[in-house]
Amino acid sequence: MVAAADHRNKPSLAVIGTGIAGLSAAYLLKDEYRVTVFESQARAGMGAHSVDYVSNGITRRIDIPLRIFCHGYYDNLLALYDHIGVEILTSDHAGVFSDETGRIILHYGNSNWGKGRFPHPRGRSWLSPAAWTIGLQSRWFFARAKRDMGRTDLSESSFGEYLDESGAGQSFVDNVLLPMMSVTCTCDYQAVRDYPADLMLEYLTCGIHEIGIMSAANGVDDIVPRMLTDVELRTNSAVAVIEPAGTQLRVTTKAGEDQCFDQVVVAAQAQQAAAMLSGFEDRQALLNRIPFEKSTMSVHTDQDILPASAASLSPVSYHVPQGSNRAEVSVNLTKAIPRLSGQQPVFQTWNPMRRIAPNRELARVDFTRPTVTRDSRLAVLALREQQNHAGNQLWLCGSYMAEKIPLLEAAVDSSVAVAKQLGAVIPWNASPAAAD
Repeated sequence: MVAAADHRNKPSLAVIGTGIAGLSAAYLLKDEYRVTVFESQARAGMGAHSVDYVSNGITRRIDIPLRIFCHGYYDNLLALYDHIGVEILTSDHAGVFSDETGRIILHYGNSNWGKGRFPHPRGRSWLSPAAWTIGLQSRWFFARAKRDMGRTDLSESSFGEYLDESGAGQSFVDNVLLPMMSVTCTCDYQAVRDYPADLMLEYLTCGIHEIGIMSAANGVDDIVPRMLTDVELRTNSAVAVIEPAGTQLRVTTKAGEDQCFDQVVVAAQAQQAAAMLSGFEDRQALLNRIPFEKSTMSVHTDQDILPASAASLSPVSYHVPQGSNRAEVSVNLTKAIPRLSGQQPVFQTWNPMRRIAPNRELARVDFTRPTVTRDSRLAVLALREQQNHAGNQLWLCGSYMAEKIPLLEAAVDSSVAVAKQLGAVIPWNASPAAAD
């Protein structure tokens, strides 16, 4: 326990935003600074859109959107969760792909095989030549992708250019790969194709298909309080301006309240961060080069949008109309998320294209997510270089600031990088001697 006098003598630090980047930054920096966290919503951001679902006499909290992860790619996230005591469970995200008529193109399940998982056809996909073609094209694509990860020129190519150059099977790309990666990156197909090839292949070859997906056993409501210990949280405090004020930075909320801090960590999305900054025109210009896409998520109990025989389907249903630039993806949460088992089926649908019965909809949320292009990558590199300058007091933190696809891991990576530069010890990286 730090004595009150010692706490008062610490330098002050503001964290703007309570997504996983802001939460992890606050947690990692609380021992070195007096941390004040600003959140625009009424509750901390990771759980800002969560809803209660009541069925069969059971009430469970549903996270919007889902937070899933895996070994092989989410090293810092898993280390953080282990350090703060978050229980992790395996989550089944096997899928079924159907066209605009509801015809099933491919249906697969997952079976445990040693320490990994073995995907295999389900239902009529065992007898479908089209499904077997997609399966063979998939195996060919992943085998080549693993070989190509050693290429040094991948960062100069977009993922779309890589797909065209590699000769990847069109049926697999159009019906499976692009729909899967569009929902993973919450963007349209063109944005997936615009990603740098090396970033996309790093994710696709990390072992996610063999190892399987996981989620926090008790959702974000279990995670958020663990990372807000020993910090001051100010909810309903949307930040309007961050500007220099003598030797400090002034943070002014939209309600007109202001306070000065020795350091400020902006853990908002790039376009939101740019709008807050005053007197940092060079950073604003770079932040405005970070693209983002808008998405809609619905939580509902309407099974009519799924293919027939929904009860026998794998948990994730991809509706893939020809000519569309996105898929509609529905997750049967009662199948995919262990804590929701035992309740009546409830679904989370990304990019709803078809009508969901209003009386069956629990929530509908619009949100934005950054994407990566070769140009935005250069902008982020310049932003990181600015943070290396002596005397820097303004720190940008978020999934767009890491050299990865903007997912949970990238957000924590960015907070770890900022915390190190501000003198914090990363507990899961510290040796026993260093931690004493």
